[in-house]
Amino acid sequence: MKGYLKATGLVIMLLFLVTFGIKNDQLVKLHFYFGLHSQDFPLYILAYGCAIIGIFIGMIIGLTNRFHQRKKIKVLENENNDLKARAEKEKKKEVKPWDQKAEEKFPEKKFFDEKTLVEKRPEKIISDEKIPEEKDSDEKTADEKDEETQITT
Repeated sequence: MKGYLKATGLVIMLLFLVTFGIKNDQLVKLHFYFGLHSQDFPLYILAYGCAIIGIFIGMIIGLTNRFHQRKKIKVLENENNDLKARAEKEKKKEVKPWDQKAEEKFPEKKFFDEKTLVEKRPEKIISDEKIPEEKDSDEKTADEKDEETQITT
């Protein structure tokens, strides 16, 4: 189907160019600077020549833009690869948030394993020191009672 459309478009374009040439067959002479002029030639040749020259100039400009774009694409691809490599290095260096130090600094926070999303709290290290128990304010030792009596007297 596309082949028929292209062929039909080509035939219409050729008919347009041929009829344009038939209607503009007058002889023209181009006058340049300093008294120079050209030989006589049909007007349609001048029009076709200008169109062909314009097409070539457009193609040259398009090619230069394409070369600049390819160069820029290579630079950006190299930069992208460098950034990916740096990201991988940073990922390897990353400190896991569930380490003991983080647990000590932020005991109220919960930390999760990134891969499994399971809560990961390290076991707290229990020291050998005896943890002092809190005393009720009503129960005072004998030493504390003696101190109070000395302060009041």
